[in-house]
Amino acid sequence: MRKKFKVSYELIMVIILIAMVFVFGGLTGGKFFKPRIMIRCTSDVAYLGVQAMAMTLIILTSGIDLSVSYQMVCSGMVCAWVYNHAAAMGPVPAALLAIVACIVSGFVFGAANGIIADKTPINPWLITMSTMYIFQAISWFFGTSFAFSAGNPIVDIGNYDIGGVVPTQLILLLIVFVIFYIVEKKTTFGRYVHAIGYNENAVNYSGISAGRLKFWVYTLGGLLSAVAALMYMGRSWQINQETGMNMNIEVIALVVLGGTSTAGGVGGVTGSLLACLIIGVLKKGLALMGLPGTVYNFIVGIVLIGSLILFAYLQKRKKLVSRRMAIENMDKQQ
Repeated sequence: MRKKFKVSYELIMVIILIAMVFVFGGLTGGKFFKPRIMIRCTSDVAYLGVQAMAMTLIILTSGIDLSVSYQMVCSGMVCAWVYNHAAAMGPVPAALLAIVACIVSGFVFGAANGIIADKTPINPWLITMSTMYIFQAISWFFGTSFAFSAGNPIVDIGNYDIGGVVPTQLILLLIVFVIFYIVEKKTTFGRYVHAIGYNENAVNYSGISAGRLKFWVYTLGGLLSAVAALMYMGRSWQINQETGMNMNIEVIALVVLGGTSTAGGVGGVTGSLLACLIIGVLKKGLALMGLPGTVYNFIVGIVLIGSLILFAYLQKRKKLVSRRMAIENMDKQQ
């Protein structure tokens, strides 16, 4: 008997991505088809994609992190502040010290969320909404905007194109994706992250601390926010207190668009990567058409709402199917 061909969510996203490339190619008179422009699409969203890898694991546990944008801002401002105060050491030593400070600060910020999620029953929305304001306030303590110029190692590395074509931003995004794909699909840690989203009590009853796992997924969120800060400064050459506005919504939109259910347990980093590529094409395509950023924000908002409605429908349908199968099994036993 011939098996039915199942259309996966990832395949649908690949088809959408290819269709968007051809649509924008036509609307821009072929400009979008230039290899350099197509590859550079990723530079506009790579830092968001890196954050989305960790956010995927967080949402898989039925959690959320509304503070990632200001974790990124705070880590970036710590990096810039350390670099400026260590400039007398020379560009390279100052940059290395600043990068270490950035990563450490990201770890601390993420761990702060993780400790609260581990030790208290407070809803993740309330935890991270509260810490978001704390991180935002910390960014204002610096009281200035940090700008850079060519010659800064952080900027030069972030703007470098390997072979003059492939941006380092894309390479870093792919490296992070591969690491998180292995963690999610090939490790016990990844399996338990999915299990928490399905049934947290069952994980605890199996002898595994769900709280401890939550600590690490939120800490990873802080670490990758710090990495995203370095990528952002390499792309934009500056960072200030208003950099993180609405960025958390973009990261969450990538994860949801990528097929990860906000109810937890369903989804993965592959979908988040494809969503990142789709959003990158959307951003670059709208920019080449000369449309303002408000159009992009409108489309992202529509996509986010549509995805949430779709997942709510699928979740309801899944419950109805499960209920029908349970009734059929009861009837067979009788």
